[in-house]
Amino acid sequence: MLAMWVPEMPFQLAWLQDPGLRDRPMAFLSPGPQRTPCLWLVNRLARSEGLAAGEPLDQALRRVPGLRVLDPAPQTWWEAQGLLGEFLQHWSPQGLLGRMGEALLDLGGTGRLFGPPQDAAARIQRELARDTGWSSRGGLSRSATAARLATRGRTPLEVVPDGAEQVFLAPQPLGRLPDLAPRLRWRFQHLGLRRLGDLQPVPLATLTQLMPEAEARQVLAQARGEDRPRLPMLADPLERSRHPWRLEPPRLAEEVALACWCLDRLWNEGRSPRQLVLRWWDVDGEAHRWQAPADALARPPLALAPLVEAGFRQGARRRILVHRLELELAWGLGRTPGLFESPLVRRLDRLEPALARLRRRYPEQPVLPGWARPSR
Repeated sequence: MLAMWVPEMPFQLAWLQDPGLRDRPMAFLSPGPQRTPCLWLVNRLARSEGLAAGEPLDQALRRVPGLRVLDPAPQTWWEAQGLLGEFLQHWSPQGLLGRMGEALLDLGGTGRLFGPPQDAAARIQRELARDTGWSSRGGLSRSATAARLATRGRTPLEVVPDGAEQVFLAPQPLGRLPDLAPRLRWRFQHLGLRRLGDLQPVPLATLTQLMPEAEARQVLAQARGEDRPRLPMLADPLERSRHPWRLEPPRLAEEVALACWCLDRLWNEGRSPRQLVLRWWDVDGEAHRWQAPADALARPPLALAPLVEAGFRQGARRRILVHRLELELAWGLGRTPGLFESPLVRRLDRLEPALARLRRRYPEQPVLPGWARPSR
């Protein structure tokens, strides 16, 4: 299992636009209107000067006169994270995107294509640097937790041999476990458990007194390097696409320009939707879902996009800020593709690009394939 990490991805994107920023302390402003502007993200050089996230801007500039402060671009960063996922799809179908600049990739079964995992990992890092200009760190291990923590090593690619996972994880602090809640971390510290090596010999029966059994099994497997998760598919299924949108800062539903954003996705796609589902999440974690009715999918994008926004506004009646949306589309002439398609249906599928051009030429009229016309 290969863990990939692009350190300080937002700052690396800024370096690509302005190479002169590479060796300077940098920070991004906190998004949204504030009475006192504060720092949001701080790079390694700025942290070495004593700066930290949340520090007032005027105070930070007095302490570090050479600090370069940039406006945030969260949507650009999440698009870059999606680009990382698309790049990794060429190496393995199974993987998982984590926090900004982090990913986990299953290299099992790819030996005939790319050679041993260590050689494949080094090749992935080289091609990522060549294609995007990003410098990355990699961790290779059978344990997902060991692979993630190995990316924080001193070498560009750290390999944890089989059977050495517990020894490697023992000196790591407990705070580096990805799914450990703060309240559990505080309990462990109160009991004198500060490193993964302190947690490894704890029996499961003892740990279940502090947390549910399923969670205790997961924490012990991560601490001992025995976690072998089955990763999901990196790519969307055929004829489907997902379009995430993170709102920074979060905003009320009436402040989200969803119709324009949705129109851009529908207009640039050369296929007809056969299913459209919109999901969104409030800042308190509550999830919502809206699905377009089947008879509305034949409408042109100029009519379908406002309908999506209307459905969103109708479902988002809580006076709670929205921080994330996702548009999921299934494509294909308004029908579900069958396993065994007839030659006639395959020929109709090849007409879809021509239909897309007609939709752009007549944006206010529905353009349907011949077989979808109502019979007289």
